[in-house]
Amino acid sequence: MPYAAPAPSEMFSDTQDSTAVAQRFEQYKSTLSASHKASQSGQVQFNGQEIVKAGQAEQISARVEQITKSLSAEALASIQGELDALKSVQGDLNKDWSLFSPNSTGLVPYDLEAPAKLLVPRETPLRNRLARSKGVGTARQFKRILGWSNSGTGGVADQMAFMNSESVSNSFGPLSLRRGNKIAYASDSKSVTYVEQGLSDMVTWKAQFAGQGFEDIRQLSHTALLWATMGAEERALLFGRGGSGNGYAGAVAAPVVAIASSATGGAVAAGTYYVKVTARAGGGESVVSNEVNTGALTGSTNQFTVTVSTEPTGALGYNLYVGTASGAETFVTSFSGNTITILTTPATGGAAMPGADSTANANGYDGFLTVLADPAQSGYVKRVNAKVYNAASPSTSLGDAPWQDAFTALYGANALAGQDKRLANPEEIWLDGSIRRSLGDFLKLGASNTSYRIALTEGESAGGATVGSVITAISNQTTGRLVDLEVHPYMPVGASMIRSRALPVPDSEVSNTSEVINVQDYMAVDWPVVQYTYDQSTYMFGTLVHYAPGWSGLLLGLS
Repeated sequence: MPYAAPAPSEMFSDTQDSTAVAQRFEQYKSTLSASHKASQSGQVQFNGQEIVKAGQAEQISARVEQITKSLSAEALASIQGELDALKSVQGDLNKDWSLFSPNSTGLVPYDLEAPAKLLVPRETPLRNRLARSKGVGTARQFKRILGWSNSGTGGVADQMAFMNSESVSNSFGPLSLRRGNKIAYASDSKSVTYVEQGLSDMVTWKAQFAGQGFEDIRQLSHTALLWATMGAEERALLFGRGGSGNGYAGAVAAPVVAIASSATGGAVAAGTYYVKVTARAGGGESVVSNEVNTGALTGSTNQFTVTVSTEPTGALGYNLYVGTASGAETFVTSFSGNTITILTTPATGGAAMPGADSTANANGYDGFLTVLADPAQSGYVKRVNAKVYNAASPSTSLGDAPWQDAFTALYGANALAGQDKRLANPEEIWLDGSIRRSLGDFLKLGASNTSYRIALTEGESAGGATVGSVITAISNQTTGRLVDLEVHPYMPVGASMIRSRALPVPDSEVSNTSEVINVQDYMAVDWPVVQYTYDQSTYMFGTLVHYAPGWSGLLLGLS
């Protein structure tokens, strides 16, 4: 079945004006149609590596002919190999990949980058904001300066500039010269492999013909397929986790757990309960933890608490598996902190425990949460494992303290504690909706309510009022900036990303702290008709590059 096509208001959610939405929708359809026509007319072709303009083949041919005529026999002989290589490329463009070759029934690739740029769906906020650049080859290699003398970063020691020019002596290569002391640097080099992404859809002949006169079903299918591809990319950008052999993080280790039970305070039935836990990350689960059990419980008022005593690097949350026999545990629930208390008899018979790791994808790349959960790369990562608002004990609520601690650490205000003086001043906070609500509850229901009020205007007093609190930003008490707070639809429960979009370093030549680098951006292919369906696929080839993750941070275990 084809994907359900999104409504125009969802496709262009950056505007609420109905006229603007209609105009944008017509522009999108026109651009998508133009991309189709360019492919079908042969103006756009695929050379086996990327989409190219068909005119490039003619340009190559003309240049080869011009060079051949203008060279002497001796010069021509010396570069004949290079010219033959150009002719080979020309042949590939002209013959190997065309509207009717290699398959005469019509392999038709077309460029989706232009239509994709017109879409601003609500479900892809990171993809909407990230810069996208052109890549080449099969991997992206880049070097990062982590710190230099007196920058307070990268672990490089500070040094004073005082000297005596008549006696100072420093080595510059083989020479010892009267010059000031040389500064020091810390840097690293990173290489990440480009990876492929793609999805497919199909429209049956019956659906296509039945829709004629009502809708262009194939166009709706292409739109929905592009929408689905962007949704998949958004998840990859947020929490994707690639294989270690490609320069990425690799699998998350299994957690280590402990258990404690009590005969009172709950409603767990008598028996012995066996427990295992997996870590959640990268859209999957780690291998299972060690097995623990409650021992033989009696009576009917039991409870037990499972604690993740060793939290593996990269874990964004946990899944709990419980059974009444060793090795027969099944899924019961997920939790975000490092402890969970079971107060009622767990329902067994859920999903089976995973037999292999799925946190890392050998064909994937590292998203924001994967990188920021790594203390070796992140500017700040902390497993809070506590409540933003604790209704049972409001005075113990965290409120905005975890974010303020992160701001202080990222700026480096507490340098005496060994923090780098990064001077980071984040622009945005991303979190899940439940934590945003907890912040609102903390404001409304906390121990001190003097900062919250319900206002009634003259018109509302007669028949209604607006109540509630929506936290739209958190004031950075370290730098004074108001940091935008936004909900991400796919953010794991209990996680909050604190992101710097730019560096606080003038002329750093790092315009974006993170960037999507694609050798081939959104592309689609209409496959040859070999059955009673029209089949189409999308394709991308690239990666997400994290140039400066040390200026961003991550909180985990919020509740």
